[in-house]
Amino acid sequence: DWAWAVREVCRTAPNTAFDYGDPLGERRLREVLAAYLRRVRAVDATADHVVVCTGMAQGLGLVLRALVAGGVGTLAVEDPGVIGSTTEQASAAGMAVVSVPVDEDGLDVAALDRTPARAVLVTPAHQWPTGVVLAGHRRQELLAWARRRDGVVIEDDYDAEFRYDRDPV
Repeated sequence: DWAWAVREVCRTAPNTAFDYGDPLGERRLREVLAAYLRRVRAVDATADHVVVCTGMAQGLGLVLRALVAGGVGTLAVEDPGVIGSTTEQASAAGMAVVSVPVDEDGLDVAALDRTPARAVLVTPAHQWPTGVVLAGHRRQELLAWARRRDGVVIEDDYDAEFRYDRDPV
């Protein structure tokens, strides 16, 4: 069925569908994604706020370079977590990286507050590798930290839509 669908699209799509297109991603896709984010995540987004990337690595690289250009010099990451590749990307963008411990409630926001970071990368729905979910009170603390610090929270919510064992936070 999948192969048939791919053949059918390739057979019927106009030549312009195989061009490079909009560097932000196809407008219709960005509209659908923005509508989904508004409906499911309560995000105030329009298609003009959405950039479609090939994956987290590309998206993170773009965000980190934009943050550095805006004067943000330190990124906090969860510990344990995906520190190696993130550190390489941050370093390539011109950022320092600091580790922040994770406990049974997720990222330790008090420890984050003791760092010079103005950006933090979190995996709130299913922290990797511990599997901990960022607790509701920690989410509130993280938002308060971002407001106080004029900080940025980058979420790698890699499997938030796939919940089999619990309700959404």
